[in-house]
Formats: sequence, C-alpha cells, structure tokens
Amino acid sequence: MNTGQMLITISAMVLLSMVIVNVNRNSLTNTANMDKTKYEIMAVSLANTLINEACSKSFDEASTDSKQISDVTKLSANLGKDPGELYRKDFDDCDDYNFYSYNTASDTAIISADFDVSCRVFYVDPFTSLDSVGSKQYHKRIEVSVTSQFLNDGQDTVRLSKINSHYYFR
Repeated sequence: MNTGQMLITISAMVLLSMVIVNVNRNSLTNTANMDKTKYEIMAVSLANTLINEACSKSFDEASTDSKQISDVTKLSANLGKDPGELYRKDFDDCDDYNFYSYNTASDTAIISADFDVSCRVFYVDPFTSLDSVGSKQYHKRIEVSVTSQFLNDGQDTVRLSKINSHYYFR
C-alpha cells in the first residue's frame, strides 16, 4: 500500500467517524426533544383532566341539588372544601378544588415522572378582568398549575385555566 492509498484510507475513516458522531448526536437530540414533549403533554393532560373534572361538578354549594341561583348573594363566600369533603372523590362543586394539590408519585398510571399539581379557584368578572375579584360573581375561574423536575429541569410550569359560569333563565 503506498502513501496515496494510505491517505485516502485515513480520510475515509475520518469522514466515517464524523458521520457516525453526527448521527449519534442527532439521535440523542431527537430523543431528548421527544422526552421533553412527552412530559409537557402529560402535564397539560393532568391539568386539563382536573379542570374538566371540576367544571363537571355543580357551580356552587348552593346549586348542588340542581337548584338555580337567581341572586348572587346566595353564592358561597367560602371557596374551598366544605365540611366532610376530605378527599377529591367527595367534592361536589367546582370551588371545592380551591387550594387542592397532589403529587403523582403514588399514581401507578404515571411511571415516568413525578408531577406536582395545584389548583386555585376564584370569582372573576370577565367583563372587567380575569383576575380575582373580591365579590361574588356568576363566574369562577379555575387555574391549575403543574410543575415537575422533568419540565425544563424544574424551570417551567404548565398553567391552564378556564372560566366556569352559572346561568339561570328568568
């Protein structure tokens, strides 16, 4: 083998090594992006599930027996769990989820990551602001926050909210 053939062989080996390194790097980057997306989708799913569950309940404790509330003063002043509602399965209206939180570590359906889920419920006046108002309204906003060490190394929070309204007809 002469010097020219040796240089061509070495060049081919260098090019092959560079191609292998780039393919591995791209594969690892794609895998990391897929994992990140998977955790984000799981976080959005957890938040959306809790919002849908809360909004499927009665609007207020005063309307749990299918009663229509025609006066805003009859709405609950206390947004949160009522006496006797110790667990999530006991909640009967959407504001029971106020200050509710849990961790998915004990959930056997979610084996890949631990998520911390917390919920807030407050009265809002959608015609004025979507922030909390100090008075009773026919609109409650539920906001669910999901955090995890797997969401950008704990730097990101998935936050979803929905306005739940009570309607009555005269």
